[in-house]
Amino acid sequence: MYKIFQENKALIFPKIEGNLLKFDAIPQESDKYDAELLCDFLPEWLDDRDPGDTFIHEVGENAVVIALKETFKMAPAAGGVVVKDGKFVSIVRKGIPDLPKGHIEKAETPEVAALREVEEETGIGNLKIVKALPTTWHCYLEHEVWTLKPTYWYLMSTSENIHPKPQTEEGITEIKLIGNEEIETFLKGTFRSTSEILGKDLRQVVTK
Repeated sequence: MYKIFQENKALIFPKIEGNLLKFDAIPQESDKYDAELLCDFLPEWLDDRDPGDTFIHEVGENAVVIALKETFKMAPAAGGVVVKDGKFVSIVRKGIPDLPKGHIEKAETPEVAALREVEEETGIGNLKIVKALPTTWHCYLEHEVWTLKPTYWYLMSTSENIHPKPQTEEGITEIKLIGNEEIETFLKGTFRSTSEILGKDLRQVVTK
């Protein structure tokens, strides 16, 4: 199931896996009609203030890719869930609980970007990737341009003791360790994309 989040609503493609979308694939003639319909629909969905979810069932992966590339500027990001002693590292950015993440620079792989961004935002070093986690997708309006951000997430470990240093220039005011007692409060306060897509993995981390 592929979900694109905009604030508190989601566009849901039940038959598509977001991690399998190929943005460099050559479009086929058979995909163009569905892509045109989706291109016509997406601006209406983006402008709709109704927070309810919308399901789209009968559209193929290539048609979705064509429509997304026509509608959005792509801004891929990467981040991490750093685990230490049965707790994970969270940040507070502009008053909202979140996980450390940031934009992928040119020539960077998502893995390299995730390690760099997590260290920059938290001050935690000696990070190692344990495994990949599900990717989240959300969109936002920036400078009158709709932007789609896939964020590639990784479970991480560190051999260091946690002595966090919030990257204040990025709006980060606090760094917290979230354990079993705090997990539900974190999930209720964070972004819906993080809560729905990563919630299962985060609960598993703190209950081991």
